[in-house]
Amino acid sequence: MPLTRRKFVGTSLAASLLGAIRPISRAQAQNNDDKSGYQLYWGDLHNHNAVGYAKGTLERSIEIAQEHLDFFAFTGHASWHDLPLMPGDSHLKWVKGFKVHSDHWEKTRGLIQEANSDKFGALLGYEWHSSKFGDYCMIFPEDQPELFLPDHVDKLLKFSGAKNALAIPHHLAYARGWRGANFDHFNSSVSPVVEIFSEHGCSESVTAPGDFIRHSMGGRSTENTVERQLAQGLRFGFVASTDNHRGYPGAYGEGLVAVWARDPSPESIVDAVRNRRTYAITGDRIEVDFTINDQPMGSELKATKDRQIDVKVNAPDSIKMIELIRNGQVIERHFPEDTAQHPAALPGRVQCRLRYGWGPWGALDIARVCDWDMDIKIEGGKFVDAIPCFQSGPFDEKRRDQLRVIDPTRLQLKSYTTRVKAYAEDPTKAVILEIDATDPDAALTIGMREPTAERLTTPLRDLQEDNQIHFTGTFTAESFSLQRLVGPSERSATLRWQDSRSDSKQADWYYVRVQQHNGHMAWSSPIWIG
Repeated sequence: MPLTRRKFVGTSLAASLLGAIRPISRAQAQNNDDKSGYQLYWGDLHNHNAVGYAKGTLERSIEIAQEHLDFFAFTGHASWHDLPLMPGDSHLKWVKGFKVHSDHWEKTRGLIQEANSDKFGALLGYEWHSSKFGDYCMIFPEDQPELFLPDHVDKLLKFSGAKNALAIPHHLAYARGWRGANFDHFNSSVSPVVEIFSEHGCSESVTAPGDFIRHSMGGRSTENTVERQLAQGLRFGFVASTDNHRGYPGAYGEGLVAVWARDPSPESIVDAVRNRRTYAITGDRIEVDFTINDQPMGSELKATKDRQIDVKVNAPDSIKMIELIRNGQVIERHFPEDTAQHPAALPGRVQCRLRYGWGPWGALDIARVCDWDMDIKIEGGKFVDAIPCFQSGPFDEKRRDQLRVIDPTRLQLKSYTTRVKAYAEDPTKAVILEIDATDPDAALTIGMREPTAERLTTPLRDLQEDNQIHFTGTFTAESFSLQRLVGPSERSATLRWQDSRSDSKQADWYYVRVQQHNGHMAWSSPIWIG
């Protein structure tokens, strides 16, 4: 059966908005004896909270994950066997955090088990640090009573194999000895994927967008990049996850993993990761399907001269470029804007991003948290999808970002923004609205209750060429914008490329890279031939 796209609006939103799932590919599922189809699920396999040395309760993390993800693994800080002494005894932050994590292990296991449902998967995990061997996120498909914290990576990987667990290397591209990956000990049987992107940055190459600048371990080392290790013959798929330290799984812009799985249960998610039916995104939920000779991402194919390469991309914003990489070199590029229809046609299916926040900049010393409460209504059409883009700042144990469906024409948004400690100094959040406009006079109405009481109606035709910016008060008040409509031809592509290799015995690897105009990216897991 075909792979299918699971319509995403968040697990807490009403099912009436979901509609029918749409076929995305005729690719066959790898190792799929019963031929049942896979669906697309979004998750975060690496995040932190106060069960360790970060912020927020585990209960809050679970609630946030259930609000806007299909699955998550909590991976608390567990150990660092070769922890260096730091000035001012700063290393005690880690030591104390490890004790908190260990003391909480039994309760952690219980909370993770309770969080599972038919619609949401919660996986047990922890993070093992090492200056010498690099960091690993341990992910378990089932409950795991033992918190195994050895002093050597080979012991950790042996334990992982015995427990049918995943050991996912993190922030690969730091230098060896500074918590960068030590590929001398790489074991693909327990590490079928690596984390190519997180809030640390991007490990694809030393020239990829997303430099390593946020932490103390220095910049990216060429020998530890994905590009170099694939070239040396290692085989692994790609995931991204946030490594968020504010108790906010799935924080926008810090990385997410997409998996093709039968359902969001821990067993299905681990099976998908083990078979590398995964890809990485930075923030915007770009849908990617990639096959060679009808075999999906992550596959290993026998040597063959002729390769039929099929790529399908559906993005939540306009696509700048889709690239096909073979053995580290770009061999095909597609630019949707060369043939895209602009402006987006009305009536028709369009995307509109509602972005809100901004407010006083830091130099004014009047920073504040702004609460948002609004209804979003469409007249002359209906909402097909609503995708939250909620970043983690500011930290607040009690506040929640919530997006609710009232009916197919009306959404309710409650959220909060600030410049104070916002991730990447971005003081905004957003919701991407997919609209089926059946009337050429269709219009969006924003009914605001907070931070001010007002009502604004904008015809969609006014957004075909321009955006709309509205301020909630006098300078320096917060503002919100309705961004320019994006039509299907700007944000989607179905491609077929042919590649023929005269030396069919040579081992080749391919993957797809997607970049939107707003900078958000996706990387498919590779496919190997030979």
